[in-house]
Amino acid sequence: MGPLSHISCSNRCRWLTVVAGLALASCGTIAAAGVLIQSPPGSYQTSWLGNSFSGVSNRWVQNFFINTQVQPDGTVNTWSHWDEGGHRFGVYKDGDAIGNQDLKANSLEVLDKAGHHWKLIVTYLDPKHQEWDFVPKGIQCDDREVKFPELFQPTALALANDGQLMVADSLTGPRQQVLFYDVADTNHPRLTRAFGERGGISAGTPGEVTPAKFWGIRGLGMDAVGNVYVAMSEMGTVLRKFSPDGKMLWELYGLCFVDLACADPSTDGRDVWGIQEHYVLDYASPAGREAKWTGYSLHRHRYPNDPRGLTFVKQQGEHGLTSPQIVYLNGKRFMFVGGMFANNFINIFRYDGEIAVPSGLILQWGNDLYNTDLKWPPNKPSGTSIWRDTNGNGDYDAGEFAPNTERVQPGPFWVDKKGNIWMAYGFFRYDFQGLDARGNPIYRGDKITVLDKPQGVNKVARVVYLDESDTLVVADEGSDMRHIGRVFICPRYLAGNRQTVSFVSGAGDEAGCVAAAGDYIFTGGWKARGRIWVNRLNDGAEQGVFDPGPTVGGVENTGWLDILTGISAYRRANNEYLVFVEEDYKAKVLLYRWKP
Repeated sequence: MGPLSHISCSNRCRWLTVVAGLALASCGTIAAAGVLIQSPPGSYQTSWLGNSFSGVSNRWVQNFFINTQVQPDGTVNTWSHWDEGGHRFGVYKDGDAIGNQDLKANSLEVLDKAGHHWKLIVTYLDPKHQEWDFVPKGIQCDDREVKFPELFQPTALALANDGQLMVADSLTGPRQQVLFYDVADTNHPRLTRAFGERGGISAGTPGEVTPAKFWGIRGLGMDAVGNVYVAMSEMGTVLRKFSPDGKMLWELYGLCFVDLACADPSTDGRDVWGIQEHYVLDYASPAGREAKWTGYSLHRHRYPNDPRGLTFVKQQGEHGLTSPQIVYLNGKRFMFVGGMFANNFINIFRYDGEIAVPSGLILQWGNDLYNTDLKWPPNKPSGTSIWRDTNGNGDYDAGEFAPNTERVQPGPFWVDKKGNIWMAYGFFRYDFQGLDARGNPIYRGDKITVLDKPQGVNKVARVVYLDESDTLVVADEGSDMRHIGRVFICPRYLAGNRQTVSFVSGAGDEAGCVAAAGDYIFTGGWKARGRIWVNRLNDGAEQGVFDPGPTVGGVENTGWLDILTGISAYRRANNEYLVFVEEDYKAKVLLYRWKP
């Protein structure tokens, strides 16, 4: 597992030394810029999930494969409209990330062996804001439209070695396959074969990840010996290589963009969930190999308005959906998801096997989406509102929206084990009203509880409630809503106590995120990057700091913790703590494993 035993000790005797930057010190400690910090008692390990590579040696799978080109020797060049770490141009070969070079990869057009120019006809959803999402309208050959039999939504083109045209049929279409067309007669293409399971991620067991199930195909190609390459990009990116007979030879993925993960409380953290990913963890495996990616819960063909698959859904400053919380209500699994900055919408998903189905939506503001001319959700009334999927089709139908409370203010939230949603700003609670006939959680604007602020709290900016100990943890607002000040601990809150103990996060003025589990509170800061400070729950005493270890290349290989709820924490039955941290810089989620 690669435990960082050189920086952890039960008697808290080894200190981290102040230097400029981060480096391994010769005395066996880690030096960190800023303040004198120590590792917490016990031992911890640094790991990650959501990317084939940790970021060490400048290797990671980039965000958003928008265009792909396959070279005869099997080198795959990709182009991304955005990669947080700066690798807009990826180079991959033999299952490795080997570079960052612009070869003008283009999945939208190709020349065939006879010199004919084939091109996708597309309409960009929001070209003014460069969102890069398009609706395919067809395929042209030499500037004239050609009809392709049995084709629904073409999303990428390439040329096979025998001159056939390879067409990705994906997006929200029913096929989700790579189709091969004989185009000797350019007026009448002839479908010769389909590669991949028809239905893609919805085939077989819907949501189960298997080699031949595709979705969101944005690139494809063939090398000189007939191996087939398929590149997928919705909110995460996947690249697979197949032998000519269809056997997957390797797979690379970068599944995270401004994302977090959380442990499943029903399986003691064996299962871990992202916004659209499901991992199963083997905690006996080495760092970075604990997580097996097993499920993909986004089904755009059946639920085309699911906001997880729409990059333009950025509600007043949000950057899409992030920070899932898994809660079981009446024995059924639900996912509650906020947004990057203001949490202006609370998205609720119920599960149908591996597939997460849009189930509820609490809109905090009625404003339009951020930096886009597009609208979401469909049929949204003016002002704030609460939507529930009363007809069970997973879409936002007229007549399914109800008024929200006037007390609402955008901000982070916490869902307790009873299903009540604790709101930070405004400091009130949506009280869970049970499940409706379709299995959706019921929340109403007139069924709320206004909460008393604990002693010493000015403006509640973050909130966590631990049912098992009746302990409320809240943080005051800092310099703005993206930052926090003092963190307050109020035991026996529902029993009537309002007395508190408090502390200031070691992240100082940069502090922005709070999580809690078991006997500890975990905080992190924006420019503090992947460092996490640990404080004791019963008295607020600082216990030390998790510093990103060499398995992920140290703190200089982590980015800002740039979302309001960028940490999740869980205590396993064996008293091991799992602390997940958003790490957008190199497209992954950090995982600290700690045994106090």
